[in-house]
Amino acid sequence: MGVPLTVRNSIGTILIVSLIAIVVGDCLPLIAKEPTIEELKSALKSPKASSRRNAAKALGRTFSGQATQPLLLAAADSDIKVRREVIKALGLLKDINAITVLLTALKDSDSSVRKEAIVALVNLYTQKEASFFLSKQAKRIYQKLNPFSDSVQRDSTIIELDVLVSPAVIDSIAERLSDSNKSVRLYAASSLGVLRGRLAIPQMIKAMKTGSPRLRLQILQSFYKIRDRSVEEEILVYLFDPNKAVRNEAILTLGLFKSEKALPKLEAIYNRNSKNKLQQKALEAISLIGDVRSLELFRGNLTNKDSEYRQYAGEGIARIALVDNSSVEDVSRAFLSEKTPKTQLAFSFALFRLGRPEYLDRIVASLNERSHVNQAEVYLVELGSQATPLIVKYLANNDSRIRQKICRVLGLIGDKASIESLNSLLHDGNADVVSEAALAIRRINAKSN
Repeated sequence: MGVPLTVRNSIGTILIVSLIAIVVGDCLPLIAKEPTIEELKSALKSPKASSRRNAAKALGRTFSGQATQPLLLAAADSDIKVRREVIKALGLLKDINAITVLLTALKDSDSSVRKEAIVALVNLYTQKEASFFLSKQAKRIYQKLNPFSDSVQRDSTIIELDVLVSPAVIDSIAERLSDSNKSVRLYAASSLGVLRGRLAIPQMIKAMKTGSPRLRLQILQSFYKIRDRSVEEEILVYLFDPNKAVRNEAILTLGLFKSEKALPKLEAIYNRNSKNKLQQKALEAISLIGDVRSLELFRGNLTNKDSEYRQYAGEGIARIALVDNSSVEDVSRAFLSEKTPKTQLAFSFALFRLGRPEYLDRIVASLNERSHVNQAEVYLVELGSQATPLIVKYLANNDSRIRQKICRVLGLIGDKASIESLNSLLHDGNADVVSEAALAIRRINAKSN
């Protein structure tokens, strides 16, 4: 027998009211007021490890200087998970007073705490959260970003030139290159690049000789961020590393260092290989070095069937244009027949360097193309101070995205002559443009000092 409609409606009403009561009851703790710092300090002394852990996490999220001292006192907690949350919280607070405790945490018996200490120390000096890019490095995930004038597959995070890192921090992180835990070793290698850890170069060279291929790869990437070309002699041997990834990174790093010592070896690698990835990598590095002795190699590849070979040929010719500008007709013909946008952009770079200023418009326009913005930015930065008088004119562009990116380019070039033009954008109607202009001025001043 069915239930009468009126009864069903009554039951439905009761059920709905009951559900609302349950839901509201469950939600009440969620909408309760946030605990005060004093309450969290008390919870940090709770006999329950879970309460202490939650309190540490919450204190980090306050971003308040008042949270530092209680966290420092809790850094030696007997529970591993509590210690880890305490160290993570100190990193979020970015309080320089936490350095001593964080350095001590680098020697913690638990590897997860040691790793978190590296992240926290890097956080003190960087503008974005270190756990983001360090975990990406350890997991071999890279983005094509521009670390101050190249288009390498690597993370671009690096401290600004005017940020000073304590030598004790560099030394202590460098010690972790020989840590018993693989992940900690990788985090240490990555962090030394982010922090421009020049003082750690001897330990990094030693770690490369005894470390895993993954560690060697990470150290090579950090060498480029540190930008100390004195290591090129040490890198040469890795051109013949049995690990493909390490060998390719060594080729690229020496190219980015514009290593003349590496040029004969790179040419030999190019000549020994035919139409494979290794030959292509060698040509890219030779192009980055940009030595006039490679001119015929570049010319010969302007009509290569592979668009990347053509791109590297165009870039190589651009880099030697100030020494030899005889290739303008060759590049012009190649440009007219080119169908691949990336290679067209490379040819525009070359033609501008070869004395065709009208091609600068094409490079700047590419700053608004998602697939070509990094490539265009690299070229503009590489044009350097000689092109600054032409580049600053684009600060008056109607497109705020172009103005913003030109500010970034000028900041990376570092020519003091552009400061006056950048100052005018500190009052731009677009907040992103104002922010980028301020950062550019900061970078120029740091580079000049």
